[in-house]
Amino acid sequence: MLTAPFNFVPLNDRVFFPEWAELVSHDIPFKESCSGEIEVTITAKSPIFVRDHDNPECFCQYDGTYYIPGSSVKGEIRSIFEILTFSKMGLDSFDDNTYAVRDLHNKKLYMSQMNPEDICCGWLKKKEDGYVIEDCGKPGRISHSEIDRMFGIDFSTKFKSGNFKNNDQKMKTAYHKYELLDRKELSGHFRYSHKDVNRSVYVYNPQGSLKGTIVLTGQSSARKEPENAKASGKHYEFIFFSSENIEEIVVEKDLMEKFKFAYFDGRETEPKESKDWGYWKQKLEAGEKVPVFFQKQGSKIKHFGLSYLYKLPYSYSIKDGVPAIHFDKRHDMTEVVFGYVDEQDALKGRVQFSHFKCVSPNGELPLKIVTLGTPRASYYPIYIRQKSRDNYVTYMDDNFEIAGRKRYPVHKGSKPENPKDTGNENVLTKFKPLKEGAVFKGKIRFHNLRPEELGALFSSLTFHGTSGCYHSLGLAKPLGYGKVEMKLRSSFDQESYMKRFEFAIGKQISNWHSSPSITELLTMASEQNNRGNSTLKYTLEDFAKCKNSNDFLKLYSKLDGIEPVHLKSLLNEEEHLSLEELRKEFEQAKKDRKILEEAWHRTKCSDTIDSYNVFIEKYPNSSEAEIARKRIEKITKDREEAKQKERIEEAESKLNKIIKLDSKLKKQALEDFIERYADTPIVERAKKELEAFNSTDKQKSFDIDDLSSALAKCDDLSYGFNIIKKYLSNKGGRPDDIDRKHIRKFYEENVQKLTNKKKRARESKKYKNWIDKAVIDKYI
Repeated sequence: MLTAPFNFVPLNDRVFFPEWAELVSHDIPFKESCSGEIEVTITAKSPIFVRDHDNPECFCQYDGTYYIPGSSVKGEIRSIFEILTFSKMGLDSFDDNTYAVRDLHNKKLYMSQMNPEDICCGWLKKKEDGYVIEDCGKPGRISHSEIDRMFGIDFSTKFKSGNFKNNDQKMKTAYHKYELLDRKELSGHFRYSHKDVNRSVYVYNPQGSLKGTIVLTGQSSARKEPENAKASGKHYEFIFFSSENIEEIVVEKDLMEKFKFAYFDGRETEPKESKDWGYWKQKLEAGEKVPVFFQKQGSKIKHFGLSYLYKLPYSYSIKDGVPAIHFDKRHDMTEVVFGYVDEQDALKGRVQFSHFKCVSPNGELPLKIVTLGTPRASYYPIYIRQKSRDNYVTYMDDNFEIAGRKRYPVHKGSKPENPKDTGNENVLTKFKPLKEGAVFKGKIRFHNLRPEELGALFSSLTFHGTSGCYHSLGLAKPLGYGKVEMKLRSSFDQESYMKRFEFAIGKQISNWHSSPSITELLTMASEQNNRGNSTLKYTLEDFAKCKNSNDFLKLYSKLDGIEPVHLKSLLNEEEHLSLEELRKEFEQAKKDRKILEEAWHRTKCSDTIDSYNVFIEKYPNSSEAEIARKRIEKITKDREEAKQKERIEEAESKLNKIIKLDSKLKKQALEDFIERYADTPIVERAKKELEAFNSTDKQKSFDIDDLSSALAKCDDLSYGFNIIKKYLSNKGGRPDDIDRKHIRKFYEENVQKLTNKKKRARESKKYKNWIDKAVIDKYI
C-alpha cells in the first residue's frame, strides 16, 4: 500500500488574469486604493522549527530572541494565494529536468527500449567546442575468471556470494573494481572464444588479432553459483575494440546535460553525485577518454550512459506535464500582487512581510534526529496524475499530467511522528524545535492594493474564512512539525473584501468555490483521522514494491478516513445569479477576442495597406487598430523611400552616361537633366559638371597671350596641352626660351603628380609620350 506524508493540489486548467494587471503602479493610486497593515499572531499547534543561518541545529534567532523570518511566512501565504487565485505554476515553481529511468523489471517502460542489438560502446571525450563519442561498435565480453588468468590475481571471488556485500554501495561501483586492479594495463590483444546466449565472449591472447581495452562496470549484486541450480549474477566485463577508422559522433549539448543530471552531477545532498561519474568526470576534464554505452538514431547519438543497461532519459521533462495556460505571458493575480521579473519587465511587490518575533517561546525541545527522505519527482506513481492501476502513465507518455502543487497535510494533534532510524547517516537531519504553544507576532504591510487583491490576501491568510484550517511553517512538515494557527487584527472588514475577491474571480472562473484544487487545499489544511492509505508517513524501501503492484497516490480527499472540506461561498444567491450573466458576457468577450486575434494574425501575415485598412474599419477601437495605423504609416514611408532610392539610382546612371557624351551634346543634356531631376541630390553633381563644362569651353575660346599665367591656372593635363597647342599655333612657330621653360615646368609637375597618386596611369603615359615627342622633341 502506497502512503506518503504529502499530497498534491491538482493544477487549475484555467488561470485568472485580472483585467487591471497592466495598470498596476506604486506611484499612481487606484480609485479604490487600499493601503495599510495587518497584525498577525502565529501560534504553534505542534512543535516548530525554522533553521538559523549560523547555527543549523538551532531555531532562527537574533540576540537570544527567536523569530520566524518574513520570507518563511511570505512563502507559505504566497503558495496558498496561487491556489486560491487560480494563478500560474510558472517555471520558477519547479525544476524543469528530464529524469532518467533504469527499471530492469519493466519491459514496456525500459527493457523494450534497451535491445542488445542497438547498444554500442565508445569513448566519450571533451573538445574545445563540446563533447564527442568515438564509436567502437558492439562491445565484447570477458569473464571475471579470464581476468584472473590474464593478470594472475583473484578478482572473480570478490564478487561471489559470501564475499560481496549487497548493501555496500561502494562495492557496487565500477570505481571499486578499478581499485582492485590497481591501475593494471587493461589494453591488449584478444581472440573470440564462444557465444553465451547473445553475448560474444573473448579471451586474452597476446597473438590475438583483435586489439581492445577491458572496461569495468558496476556490480548490482553478488554472483551466485549453487551446485544444483542455475548460476545468477554478473560475471562478465566488457571489451571496447579499437580500429584505424573510428568515427567521432558529436554529443549535442542538451543530451550531455541530460546525461549529467541522470548521474546527479555536482549534487552534494542525497541522492549525491554518482561515485562512478565522479571518478570518470575527473578523467574527462583532464583530457582523458571515458567509456560509455549508447544508442544511435540515424547518424546521431540518441542517449548514452556509463553502464550497458544505463539510465534511460525519459521522452519528456516536467514542463511537458503542465497545462499550456500556465505559460501564458499575461500576468496573473499572484504576479501583480507579489511582484515579478521577466524578460521584458519587472514589478515590485505591493505586499511586505515583517519578521515574526517570538513573544512567548514556551521552551525548547531536546535535539531531534530524524530522516526526511522523499522520493524524487521521477517516481511517477506519485508525481504523475494516475487514473488506473491497469496502466501506469510515465514521462514517456504523450499528454501526461503532473500531479499538481505539492503540499504537506497537517497532522492531527500536537505530537509529531517519530520515524525509524534508517542507519544511513547521510539522510539524517538534526534540529532543536520549540514546543507547541510558542507565539509569534509580526505585520503584513500592503500598498495600493485594489479591494479584490486585499480580499485575496485575507482569503489566503484565513483559507477564505474556513474554520479549522492550519498553515504549515518550517522544517519537518512531513513528520507533523510546524502546524500553526494565524489570527489577524486589521481595520479592514475582512469578509467584505473577500466577497469582492470572490466576485472578481467568479466572473472568469465558474464554480470557483467548489473546484477540486480548493477542496484539496482545505482538506489538507484540516485535521483528519488518517488511517490506511491516508497514513501520513512512508517507508522508502516500499516504493519499489508499490510500483510493481501498480499502486499510486490518490487525491487526499479520496483516501481512507478523509472527510473533504469544502469552501463556503460568501456570496448570496442574487450575487451568484448576477455572476452567471457576467460570466456569459466574459465568455462572449473571450470568443470575440479570439475572432479578433485570428483576424489580426491574418492581417499581419498579409501585411498590406489594404488588409490593415480593412481591419481598422472592422475593429476601429481595438489596440491592434492603433498598431495597424502605425504599420500603414511605415509601409507608406518605406515605399516612398524605396521610390526615391530608385529615382536616385536612375539619375546617377543617366548622369554617368551624359558625362561620356562629346561636347556638342553634353551641355544641353546636362541642362535637361538638372531640370528633370531637380528633386534628387544627384542634381548638385550635374550642376558642377555643367559649371566645369562652361568654364572649359570659355577658356578654350580666348586667345592665349601669356602662356605662364594660363598654365598656372590649369591643373589638368588634357586642358593644359590644348592651351600649349593653341598658344604655339597662335605664335605660328617654335616657342622661345621662356616658353620652353614654362612648358617643361608644367610637364614635370603634372606628370609627376599623376605618378604619385597612381591614378590615370594610362593617361599619364599617353601624355608623357605626347609631350616628349610633340613638345620636347619638336619645340624644345
